[in-house]
Amino acid sequence: MEKNRAYSVLELIGWGKYNRFIFIQCGLAWSTFNIWFVNIGYIIQGITKEWNIDTFQAGIIGSFFQFGLLSGCLLWGFIGNKYGRMKAFKNTAVIASIGSILLTLSPNPFVVAGGLYVLGFGLAGEMAIGGIVFYEFCPPSKRYYMTLLSLFLSVGSTLTTVIALLVSLLNSSPFYNWRIIVAISSVFEILTMIFRFFMHETPAFLISQNKQLAANRLLSTISMINTGKALDEPGDSASVNPNEFTKEIGNEDEQEDKQKLIVKKENPIAVLFKVPLRKVTFTIGAVYFLAAAGLSGYLYFMPEFLSEFSTSTAYMIIVVQQVCGVPGCLMNSWIVETRLGRRYATLISYFFSGVFIFIFGFNNDFWFVLIISSVAFLFVMSGYSSMMTIAPESYPTSSRMYGMTALTVCSRSGGMLSPIITGYLLEIPNGKIISFILFFASFALAGILILLVKETKGKKTG
Repeated sequence: MEKNRAYSVLELIGWGKYNRFIFIQCGLAWSTFNIWFVNIGYIIQGITKEWNIDTFQAGIIGSFFQFGLLSGCLLWGFIGNKYGRMKAFKNTAVIASIGSILLTLSPNPFVVAGGLYVLGFGLAGEMAIGGIVFYEFCPPSKRYYMTLLSLFLSVGSTLTTVIALLVSLLNSSPFYNWRIIVAISSVFEILTMIFRFFMHETPAFLISQNKQLAANRLLSTISMINTGKALDEPGDSASVNPNEFTKEIGNEDEQEDKQKLIVKKENPIAVLFKVPLRKVTFTIGAVYFLAAAGLSGYLYFMPEFLSEFSTSTAYMIIVVQQVCGVPGCLMNSWIVETRLGRRYATLISYFFSGVFIFIFGFNNDFWFVLIISSVAFLFVMSGYSSMMTIAPESYPTSSRMYGMTALTVCSRSGGMLSPIITGYLLEIPNGKIISFILFFASFALAGILILLVKETKGKKTG
């Protein structure tokens, strides 16, 4: 049984309508994150044309988004762990909406950098907190849906690339394409923010804060929505009988209370760097750093890598690339539950990501570029989906928020450095080839390092 009683009750209630609502809400959070992540490539390309700046300068400006993500995740992680997942999750959308509006109206590159920072600061909590919220509302037997949640990453990136393609074909206004793309994305961000305010705090967090009555009311509400019966109603089936549940976990509650007394004496951040979580934090942190470094440099400068083609052709290629992320997520949502598990699914995906990205850099033939780069994205998204499944499963409830914050810091650090390095390399002879070698090395090493952590398939974590 799970150490946090909320998970045991959620398992007894089962998956239902309420969980699907949470799945969509958290999925939209991941979609908005990837919409803006992909948009950075269009923004970098657009500002080089609008203000005639080179790729190195554009790369520095683009890195302000990652710098905002880096600094924001520290604050949202603290708020999410101390004041509640929803306190952070709702406010991230508010700040991101403000940043998106500022970016749309920016009059010069300096305001673009500021807008990207504010946007990144707001979006910092979308990936980490969105994943945690879904995890803490999900019955343990359905946690492999974390991998399926990654479908929304591909949905978001595909949506924005389709918008970019249509804008490139239809835009006859005096506004640059990137501004229109950003304006449309801002509308989507604001709509997501509005729907976010209908969500409740997670029962696992409420119990971890000794708010048992509030947790019971919420769990009863979930049961009513999913099964048509409240937990405290007479005549409930055994599957949602609170008395049966109490008997099953009574001993574990005593152990949990003892563990809480021990944990409270320690700094919650320091716990991440002590046995048994130290290895998890450093190893998965390195994986997050390398994966983000490989993807950020590659994705941010994708329009530059496709500069041999017309704008509409390049954008069409990017659309196909992003669409291929969907079967990648679906593929790994199945693989993670096979004998390969989370670790080997991540290893295989990231290794082949690096291989196909490396091959992509050596040929400019249309069909070659289209097929190879699309297969590369298939493996990139499959790797991300399994990586984002194993990460939250590797931490207990008491440390999960800070753990995911630490991993997000690692990810943002890699994502912040990569565009600067890639932008510089593209300004020197043979820099493109060097960039693709680094992309390959980043993904391949990320895949190898994931083998150093324990497999979490079937593991019970509170």
